[in-house]
Amino acid sequence: MTKLPTPIVKPVADDEAGPLAQKIFDQIRQQTGKVPQWMRVMANCEDTLSGFFALFKSVMDDAPTDRLLKWKIAFVVSELNKCHYCVSVSKQQLLALGIAESDLQDIERGCDEKECLALQYAREVTLNAYKIEDSLLLALKEHFTDQQIVEITSVIGLFNFINRFNDALRVFPEVK
Repeated sequence: MTKLPTPIVKPVADDEAGPLAQKIFDQIRQQTGKVPQWMRVMANCEDTLSGFFALFKSVMDDAPTDRLLKWKIAFVVSELNKCHYCVSVSKQQLLALGIAESDLQDIERGCDEKECLALQYAREVTLNAYKIEDSLLLALKEHFTDQQIVEITSVIGLFNFINRFNDALRVFPEVK
């Protein structure tokens, strides 16, 4: 069996980036110091990068659902999908938000009822979205507003997308 190169689609270099991609690259570089590999790969289709970047920013901001819960959801979804890149990124975000490394082994330890419910929902949407029990949906409605449920579901969908994107195109965490 032949091993495919990593990643299978050539990452776009700064001097190859179109105007939309370059604008996003500059913005990300100012915020984090570097452009992640997945963005360089996605930049092969500039309009997809632009749309995804706008969606990512709007979904992962701090309102109306707490950023920490969003990154816990991202971690759970990425763990379920075994996306090494997104597990690595969500782990870094959780550590930056104050989660202890030891707590990542059991992300639900220390969660309150509301957080545990959101993480259970994340697992169900990722694994069995077509057959989620009504009792889980009703419990969500008791603890979250409609706006928060839409946002939580968007975090789940966002990370299911980027997990598949990274794994299918062999975009792996960068070695430091």
